[in-house]
Amino acid sequence: MKRIIKITFLIMLSALLGSILIDLSFEWSYGTAKIFSNADLAPQATVAIVPGAAVYGKTASPILMDRLEGALQLYKKKKVKKILLSGDHGTKSYNELKPMLKFMLKNGVNESDIFVDHAGFRTLDTLVRAKLIFDVRDAFFVSQKFHQPRAIYIGEKLGMQIIPFEADLRPYHSEGYNRLREFFARNLAWMDMNLFHTSPRYLGTSYPITGNGEKTWKGSVL
Repeated sequence: MKRIIKITFLIMLSALLGSILIDLSFEWSYGTAKIFSNADLAPQATVAIVPGAAVYGKTASPILMDRLEGALQLYKKKKVKKILLSGDHGTKSYNELKPMLKFMLKNGVNESDIFVDHAGFRTLDTLVRAKLIFDVRDAFFVSQKFHQPRAIYIGEKLGMQIIPFEADLRPYHSEGYNRLREFFARNLAWMDMNLFHTSPRYLGTSYPITGNGEKTWKGSVL
């Protein structure tokens, strides 16, 4: 029994240390990447990808609102021609895309320049679908700083050029939770890309990002 307990302890300790090393490797390899936070100083890219985050009824959370503001800055400064909104619209009762799309329309983004991905359930789905469904090869990934290393990593694995654009416009009450959640998300991303070769939950019809984005959202979000 003591031997079994000892072996179990060593296995658990090894797993914990491995998880910590994976998390740190993301920080070491991608946390030092040049992250833009000022649209005036940013280069140009084809599209700004905005990953979804929590919504409360029809209201975007502060984290999501800041991502939308960041993408709007890039569009207004003509750093991108298109915006890809990607979030969770898996049920009728929960729709991250509706407030995202309304925000862009309210702020003067051309309807044809807005693409909507209803199956962006997590970062992996968002980026794989960006490449396979929307034919994206280069993009700004507009999100908070803690999120960027994982996005850059997945994009690199997919052969995409991901330019991180930081959307930390305020302090967040959930910062501790976000970092803990990111620890597990990084480990899952590593396993997805290296062990499981995970595919997104859904694929579907192709909508090249160079075309008209209205085809991806009209009649199904608003």
